[in-house]
Amino acid sequence: MAISKTKKVYKNYSKTYRQNCFNAWYSKGRLGLDSFVKEMDEDEYGRTPSLAIVMNWRHEDSWDVHADDLDAKAEAIVDDELVNHRVLMLKQMASKGKELQKMGIEWIRENKFDTSSSAVSAIFKGAELERTSRGISERLVKMLKMSDETLLLEAQKLLEKASDSGEIIDMEAVEVEDDEEEVE
Repeated sequence: MAISKTKKVYKNYSKTYRQNCFNAWYSKGRLGLDSFVKEMDEDEYGRTPSLAIVMNWRHEDSWDVHADDLDAKAEAIVDDELVNHRVLMLKQMASKGKELQKMGIEWIRENKFDTSSSAVSAIFKGAELERTSRGISERLVKMLKMSDETLLLEAQKLLEKASDSGEIIDMEAVEVEDDEEEVE
């Protein structure tokens, strides 16, 4: 009696193909794998992996963790762009404030002091706008350059100052998990 042996066939896919699969999955909005497998491109040998293989890759290659990291980086870039946009706007406001001051001074020089209240007002409002806008934009730029440790120290100082003055700060404490292992 002959005993038949079954031979398992494993499909080995290149690292590049596996990475391309992750990239496609992520680019398509982290689709469910059932839907994603149906849309997958073939590898260099004309093969398409099964759902089970792709599920294994998702686990082995930590697709979800990697995608979360990419999402966090994208959010950080958007946040930086928002801050830079705000800094630019504040600098433009400061420039407009300076321009208002110049216009007011010019009007006073040309027309002397007969009806200069609007010119004087323009000077003071322009100076105020420039002062506040420059101060805010400079503080934002300074904060962007601070390390996490320096930001934490600054926050601690502000909390202590508020506590010493009797201010009540309404806030919720949130625990943040650090994904990186600490090196001692």
